[in-house]
Amino acid sequence: MTDIATGSGAALAAPGARVLPPVFEALRRLSGRLGTGPLARRGASILRRLACLGRADPIDVELFPGHWARLHPRDNLSEKRAFASLQHWDVAERAALAEAIAGGPRPFVFVDAGANVGLYSLAARAAGGAEAVRVVAIEPDPVTRARLGFNLGAAPAGAPVSIVGAALSAEPGTLRLTAAGRNRGEVRVAGPEGDGVAVPARTLLEIAKAEALPRIDALKIDIEGAEAPVLRAFFEMAPVRLWPALVLIEAPRGIETQALALLRAKGYAVAGRTKLNAILTAPRYPGSPSPAAAERSGDRMHGEA
Repeated sequence: MTDIATGSGAALAAPGARVLPPVFEALRRLSGRLGTGPLARRGASILRRLACLGRADPIDVELFPGHWARLHPRDNLSEKRAFASLQHWDVAERAALAEAIAGGPRPFVFVDAGANVGLYSLAARAAGGAEAVRVVAIEPDPVTRARLGFNLGAAPAGAPVSIVGAALSAEPGTLRLTAAGRNRGEVRVAGPEGDGVAVPARTLLEIAKAEALPRIDALKIDIEGAEAPVLRAFFEMAPVRLWPALVLIEAPRGIETQALALLRAKGYAVAGRTKLNAILTAPRYPGSPSPAAAERSGDRMHGEA
């Protein structure tokens, strides 16, 4: 079942209804022009706090031309970074996605697994044009999914957007979510027992079939440590035509996670590593680098976000 989440209760005001006053918006925009060095990061942090001064969350921001997001920078690290310093947020990963979209088929099929509030989905549609990018955003947490639904609902109309309210798992069933500190973006799956919100669990292949996806052109997967079993189950059962051409996955530089090892074993080439993530391409697609070449050049190609 596809859950198009557009809010949590009362009707939400249109995007742009909660913008910052002009002076504070100018401070926010200035923080995005400070560069990427340590001093720039510190300056951006100061400007972000000044821009938020006296304003309660949420705050409406035009992240990309024509693409608004209603952000809660005080309780979600991803929203905090996107609010005032996009130049520090997954720059290499977004560049790889934009490059894939530019050279990919139409509509380009992007699966955003662990979609959070939809920042990657918005970036994809902004990069390719809303008409050119078909999004399937998967997010289990009801509160975060409401934010996701609003943000994607506020985006320009175009190719279909599906929001799936489920936790990804190796097998269908029911799981429970548990908070991991104060960052709402780190809500984790705790298993079928214990405290937390019960949510449906679905496999990646099940969702792909339900959405009638002809292929997956790019997969971003960040599901707080559950990537390996989800991907293992997918590769065991999915036809090769559904194997994603591009994978963006949480895999901190210098750490060979189980999911990263699995992708390598399936023939994926590491095209870049950032501080927190890995960028991989399927070698069956034209232009994909060999694993050895990618290992040598990955950091030079994409740098560190």
